[in-house]
Amino acid sequence: MRIGFIGLGNVGGKLAGSLLRNGFDLTVRDLNEQTVRAFIERGANFGESPKQMVESSDLVITCLPSPAVSAAVMEDQDGILAGMSAGKIWAEMSTTSEAEVIRLGGKVQNLEGEPLDCPVSGGCHRAATGNISIFVGGERSTFDKMLPVLKVLGVASCTQESLVLPLCLRFLQII
Repeated sequence: MRIGFIGLGNVGGKLAGSLLRNGFDLTVRDLNEQTVRAFIERGANFGESPKQMVESSDLVITCLPSPAVSAAVMEDQDGILAGMSAGKIWAEMSTTSEAEVIRLGGKVQNLEGEPLDCPVSGGCHRAATGNISIFVGGERSTFDKMLPVLKVLGVASCTQESLVLPLCLRFLQII
């Protein structure tokens, strides 16, 4: 599976590192050029734009710091939505809101893509060891396709067959 990973911050960098260590074909993008360079030196590819990343990947994971940043990465002219097509998976692991997951996930579905809401809990130390908790909301068939990736990142549960997870799980992501 070809994976694009956008957002290599405190948690995202650890999660992307697990994918790289486990031999996944990984393309990365982040505003911090030094962080991106370190991933490229370890074998990752550089993502020219979110659009290019979704076009050349089976799965794109976003792990971003706010709803506004997620919206920009998704909706800018060269954003994920510009390259989204049938069968592509978008997994949202960002610190975001329920309303944004519904809104952006709906746009992905309108383009025949497959969105998953994947809030995480456990912090950087658990992300670094592939031991973070991942609560997945979305279609079970999409969860099953992504399961080999999720197993490398942590302990995943498909908590419901709907895109939006209960508010308590989003709260766990924040604390």
